[in-house]
Amino acid sequence: MEMKLDQKNDPSIRSWISRNKSLPADSFAWVYRWFVNERHGAYGLAVMRMASGLFILGWLLINAPIAVKIWGPGSEYLEPYRAVLGYNWPLDILRDAGLGFFVSWYVVAILLAVAFTIGWKTRIITPLFFIFYTAINAQNTPISDGGNYFIRIMLIYLIFADLSKHWSLDAWLKKRKGKANREFEIVTVLHNIALCLVVAQLCIVYLEAGLYKVQGNLWQNGTAMYYPISSEAYGVFPWMSELLSSNSWIVALITYVTVIAQIAFPFMLFHRISRRIALITILGMHIGIAVVMGLPFFSGIMASADAVLVSGATWITIQAWLAGCWRKVFRPRNRDAVIDEPEDLKTESKDEISASV
Repeated sequence: MEMKLDQKNDPSIRSWISRNKSLPADSFAWVYRWFVNERHGAYGLAVMRMASGLFILGWLLINAPIAVKIWGPGSEYLEPYRAVLGYNWPLDILRDAGLGFFVSWYVVAILLAVAFTIGWKTRIITPLFFIFYTAINAQNTPISDGGNYFIRIMLIYLIFADLSKHWSLDAWLKKRKGKANREFEIVTVLHNIALCLVVAQLCIVYLEAGLYKVQGNLWQNGTAMYYPISSEAYGVFPWMSELLSSNSWIVALITYVTVIAQIAFPFMLFHRISRRIALITILGMHIGIAVVMGLPFFSGIMASADAVLVSGATWITIQAWLAGCWRKVFRPRNRDAVIDEPEDLKTESKDEISASV
């Protein structure tokens, strides 16, 4: 007896297309709503602003005593290199600057770093901060590390993001004056595009670094991390470096975990659980680089950008925990009092707080 195939259950491409005719329209509508309806990642971007601003501020202050020799008139010996590099105006404004102009520029850069960190007039401060900070770096790029290059790119994206919606002086002043936030649609779209660019840049950096590493024989046989760990150029704590490099299993584990975490990072962001694993692993890697290899600026800048991938609910929980710790330490007489719920958690909608990239 000849059996007839049911065309409704036929697993063909044509039947799949007929069942999902509305998929393109629904997808476009979802993308439109995601970019237009609300500003995503506002808490993570606020943390990125504060953390990166503090690291840049510390970098400027620590190098202030030798800034004239490294980036100022004392760096004239790098002129041939600067000519080849080809920075254009206004980023080459310090190229022929005198001592007074350079010192004034450096002081203004420090003030802009403070304003950027506390979130004061960020729409105006962020582009100015990018110009002042990048112009200083442009004077002597050979001594810059990956953190300097990375944050310069990020500052371009952050110009278009709303960095002061939470935990900023701007937000505090608006709340004190009772002003409502006016969120224009085009500004919201630019904010979300900037957020996507930050995440995309992170994925490119980690993926490219991992793919570059995996091509080397030392990374393939698991011995690559032995050399930077045991190197005197990077070692801050010799006893720690010796402890780690003395065990071949630890060296191999660190080597392979580093490569796997970087290559898998972009692909682990699509699920909440795998995203948490990726962020914890990457954070551990950055802490190790900062402590063992003595590169806190590079690690801190990279980790600050990773903050945008943490959900708003998590940052609210951390805020509540820090507030509880603060009250326990500085209000010992009120330890039995009930800790109020953070104001951000009361006022923000559930969808916005739980939104994450």
